[in-house]
Amino acid sequence: MDPSINILIVDDEPKNLRVLESLLDDPDYRLVRAESAEAALLALVAEEFALLILDIQMPGMTGFELAQMIKERRRTQHIPIIFLTAHYREDEHAVLGYDVGAVDYLTKPINPQVLRSKVNVFVDLFRKTRALAAMNRTAQAAEDALRIANTELAARNEALLREAEERERRIRAESAQAEAEEANAAKDRFLAMLSHELRTPLSPIVHAVTLLEEIECPPAIREHIATIQRNVRLEARLIDDLLDLARIRNGKLRLELQPVEIHEVLRQAIKICQSELTARRIQVVEKLEASGAQVRGDFARLQQVFWNLLTNAAKFSPDGSVIEIRTRTSDPGSLVVVEIADQGVGIAPDKVDRIFDAFEQGAHHSQTGLGLGLAICKALVQMHSGDIFVRSEGMNQGSTFTIQLIQTSSDSQPSEVQKTEPAPPPGVRLLVVEDHHDTLTTLTRLLERRGYKIRTAGSITEALAVAREYDFEVLISDIGLPDGRGTELLEQLTTMRGQPPAAIAMSGFGMDDDLERSRQAGFTEHLTKPIEFAALQQAISRLVKKMPA
Repeated sequence: MDPSINILIVDDEPKNLRVLESLLDDPDYRLVRAESAEAALLALVAEEFALLILDIQMPGMTGFELAQMIKERRRTQHIPIIFLTAHYREDEHAVLGYDVGAVDYLTKPINPQVLRSKVNVFVDLFRKTRALAAMNRTAQAAEDALRIANTELAARNEALLREAEERERRIRAESAQAEAEEANAAKDRFLAMLSHELRTPLSPIVHAVTLLEEIECPPAIREHIATIQRNVRLEARLIDDLLDLARIRNGKLRLELQPVEIHEVLRQAIKICQSELTARRIQVVEKLEASGAQVRGDFARLQQVFWNLLTNAAKFSPDGSVIEIRTRTSDPGSLVVVEIADQGVGIAPDKVDRIFDAFEQGAHHSQTGLGLGLAICKALVQMHSGDIFVRSEGMNQGSTFTIQLIQTSSDSQPSEVQKTEPAPPPGVRLLVVEDHHDTLTTLTRLLERRGYKIRTAGSITEALAVAREYDFEVLISDIGLPDGRGTELLEQLTTMRGQPPAAIAMSGFGMDDDLERSRQAGFTEHLTKPIEFAALQQAISRLVKKMPA
């Protein structure tokens, strides 16, 4: 018996549903009944079905109208539909039925043998289709994922640019302070939702790439996998840039100021960019000559500035070129000066003065990205009481970006790079709650490969049922669930267990307010999608480390 072979039967007459259940009583089928179009739509959202048997004449929404809605939705448009009717008007019903995607008609009273025969055909087709899909998930999956990822990334980036520009024009057009504040609030909500919608489908791609990296593949396939990974990270960076810009403009971005050694920040930024630089055969020449190159700053945000300038230099430079990084202290030594010079396409003279404006790019020809990186770099440098400017002799003459930061005393101890936690011991019991099927599937496979003991759920109701008979050690939960929020789940689990469990939040919402709400609810860790598996393991390790022996 295959419990996943579901058949949805829809009829507003309970007695008709009982007849259908009697005729189709078979251990290979799982029959799901719905007495209205609305109940049918809810069932289609919750589960996958091999076949839909649908009565035409129903109060409210007719069978034809329901079928049309089903066929308009990507998730359900492939489901074959058999119409049932007691009043078959051949020409009229045929045209209407086939227009909305029907595959067959049966008139009442139903011939049991004919009904079972037709159902068997579609169930067999469903099994074969599913089996074929499983067989095709091989090396070809990498190439398909690359094509799909690139197409989706391009479409989302274009939509993101159009929406962001439209929002910016609207905000600038509003003159009254009250209207401006409301526009900013609306923009935050829009960006948060946009971030969630764009981040969520990236997580299963990241997890699938991680799974593919663990498989022996030909070098060509590995190149495709690396390309997917780079593009997904680029998409995540674009989303982060947009959210950072919103934080800066709303005054919500906060710096964690402490003594920082600039040379260490530069080395970390170079390390992050190294794979891309190596792939392009771009050489980085370091001339770190500043003495006492210490400033008071936020290590992560300064690293973001240097990373952005380095990736820009690489993106606009030819393969095999040189990027030079120079540091010095100004006379009489009150400033630390960092220069990043490339041999790239340069900046058009008419754009030098606008290069740090949001959505602005320096080259005449089209390039990838939204043009937010330099605007964010300027804002972050100014928040450090510093300055940033650029020199370029023109197109194809390269560019030199200069950052000036206030030098501080070397007596204070500079911050250290965060150390990596050791991997948690195998056998840690996890409860993973995620309603996005692909994310849950790929994440579960990765966790099982690392030796974790996993139980999964797709909703609050399912998670509570699992928790009643499964003594998990760490909860990993999406914030947005079909029947509530992950914060509500955590509250109910705390009540059930008498104390809050160790918990990690996963969410496509990455604004500061979202992180604060999850912390207040009791989540110790908050990971923003797309979630790198290494980051998830680090979060698990930190929680396990705090548990009593």
